[in-house]
Amino acid sequence: MRKSQLRIHGRVVSTSLALCLAAPVFAQQPGGTDVIWQDRGDAAALDLVGGPGGADRQPGTNCRFIKESRNATSPTFDVDDEHGATWTVKLGEEARSETAATRLLWAAGYVVDETYYRPHIRVRGMPRLARGQEFVSDDGIVIGARLEREPASEVSNHWSWYENPFVGTREFNGLRVMMALVNHWDLKEINNRASDPVGGGGQYGITDLGATFGRTGNSFGRSKGVLKDYTEATFIENVTTEYVDFRMHSRPFVLSVFNFPNYRFRTRMESVAKRIPIADARWIGDLLGRLSAEQISDGFRASGFSPADVEGYTQVVMQRIAALNASEPLQRPLPLAPQSDVTVPSVVPSVPDTDAARCLDSTCRQVPRRETLTAIGLGATYARAILGGFEQGSGIGGGVQVTSANAIPALTLRATALTSTRLDRRLDLEAFFPSIGGSRNHADVWFSHVERDTDFFGIGPRTPTDLKTQFAITRRSYQGSLYRDLADHIQGGVYVQVMNTGTSRGRDTTDQPIDDSFASTPEPLPARWIPGFRSTTQVLSYGGFLAYDTRDNSIGLTRGIDIYGRIASADRLGTHEVLADYGWFEGELDVQGYAPLGSPRTSLLLRSRGLFKTPKGGGRQIPFYELSWLGGREYLRGYPSYRFRGNNMLLFSSELQQTVYALTGVRGVDLFATGDVGQVWGDARSSSDLAIRDNQAFSRRNWHSGLGGGLQYRHSRSIAVRVEVSRSPENVLTYVSLSRGF
Repeated sequence: MRKSQLRIHGRVVSTSLALCLAAPVFAQQPGGTDVIWQDRGDAAALDLVGGPGGADRQPGTNCRFIKESRNATSPTFDVDDEHGATWTVKLGEEARSETAATRLLWAAGYVVDETYYRPHIRVRGMPRLARGQEFVSDDGIVIGARLEREPASEVSNHWSWYENPFVGTREFNGLRVMMALVNHWDLKEINNRASDPVGGGGQYGITDLGATFGRTGNSFGRSKGVLKDYTEATFIENVTTEYVDFRMHSRPFVLSVFNFPNYRFRTRMESVAKRIPIADARWIGDLLGRLSAEQISDGFRASGFSPADVEGYTQVVMQRIAALNASEPLQRPLPLAPQSDVTVPSVVPSVPDTDAARCLDSTCRQVPRRETLTAIGLGATYARAILGGFEQGSGIGGGVQVTSANAIPALTLRATALTSTRLDRRLDLEAFFPSIGGSRNHADVWFSHVERDTDFFGIGPRTPTDLKTQFAITRRSYQGSLYRDLADHIQGGVYVQVMNTGTSRGRDTTDQPIDDSFASTPEPLPARWIPGFRSTTQVLSYGGFLAYDTRDNSIGLTRGIDIYGRIASADRLGTHEVLADYGWFEGELDVQGYAPLGSPRTSLLLRSRGLFKTPKGGGRQIPFYELSWLGGREYLRGYPSYRFRGNNMLLFSSELQQTVYALTGVRGVDLFATGDVGQVWGDARSSSDLAIRDNQAFSRRNWHSGLGGGLQYRHSRSIAVRVEVSRSPENVLTYVSLSRGF
């Protein structure tokens, strides 16, 4: 080989060696390598109050409204401040949890947005928002706001948890652990952003961490920023010799398998927290372990949580970090934080957003009859309008409520006067004790006076329609209940009621008098036989209840589960104007499910309700107006209200709802289809007539069904204008109501 060739080969070899040796240097130059984790240096020096932006880049105090976004899950709009910075403002349940999560992930070395939480901000030029107006006052004060700095103009894209440049690396596995540590259940690609990933030097980060610090699960059970849920959630699910699995539930409700793409998409999210090498889990645990408890508390404190919540969240996070750093990672749920020192946070103190808070502040009752009245503010502290208040058959009811609000410590007094479109009347006087020996215990004592007319067709599942008549009822009752929040969404208690009830003929004189209603039956039944008619009865009843309610109306159609059970005993008091002795046992079970089918725009509603009453021995009876019943918009559509009466009833209802026009996250127009089937059976009287006995028996021939559909406009979380038509073998009936369904 000639010398010139040797020189050329030598230059090639030396150049190649130089490039190989220089490659690591080039890889560390800014803009040359994609980044998902950065070394923050001395952990003790990190400021979790300022977070990723620091104290020097906080938003200003003089903001100007730019535009509202209607695409995000939470109410969102943009503002700019006096420094020229643009911020995205998020309101609602994600505001606090997202601010806290960004600080914790940033401290661990991961890329997040610059976020700050403000209890209130003033925004100039604030219009009426399509969503989140309840967080805005008339003078432009916005409460409970998370402000996120608009990123610098640059090319960005979304990245996948399953395909990215870091799969298999220690840093990426550490990020997977962080998702489990903060219980982030919304692991969609749209929540991940990479800046300029094509050209190299991209920053791979998480842009939406609002669905954190609650419980993972399907749309029925998951939550955001609920300390009690986060405290009780299992962290480490399983450990092998090589890997650790963290608890991450995302699998949708089983019925949503019909939307298979979404079912598969959500189910796959669970794998993000599974099969993480133990060494990588300990690595991220060691990084987090360098943070002090005070620093972690600073992150939650800067996110607007109350002192008790800060303490509770800090304790659970420290427990989870300790589990990662344990010589043998835990294979069981972490110990719970002491419940006596923990309170469940509300998103914005002045705007309670949970069902429990709304019920305590409004007019929800579980016993003796379960009802929720809708309260509407009138701009006055001590008065508000009320919708509802009557069982079906009274038309649309409403009125006004006067309340002492917070004027009397530990006690709220309320007076409510209601009427309906059919001129029924109701008056309630109430004393409510929101906290008895602790915030979980409540008591309610009230007097109620009701006057209304209703229809009567007879007793049994096959009474003919030509026996229809009307009667009036006047009832004065005294009730008291004591109940406790046993756990999140679970409530139980006891109650007692004294009822003084009188009946008479109704106002509708076109119906035949009830005295003659049964003149043509095989065995005539004069009015004096009907238990409780044209008499004044006094009955003492007492019992207990248990309720589990996860219903959520915050976005789109209702989702969740509602299970209610009650048992009671009733006995007569004093003397009666007729020879009748009243006494019975009763049990009630009502199970309702609201299953989203792929999105909040489609929902399947299923209900099963049973009410069972048994007369006590010695020939004791049940007043006819206390019998179980079916018929009407709420209980067996396609039939008149109270069409069938008997000792027992069983009802199955279904409804498929589809949003056809979404105005906001709450408001929208829906189409729905309905189907109901039910039966009543059982009667205290005995007879040798086979037809009468058959009319009282539980039989496959005694089922009644109705099919229908309609249109509803959802105006708010509790109010909807609803028109539906239902057809049964007897009738085609139209119902108008202010309801979102059963």
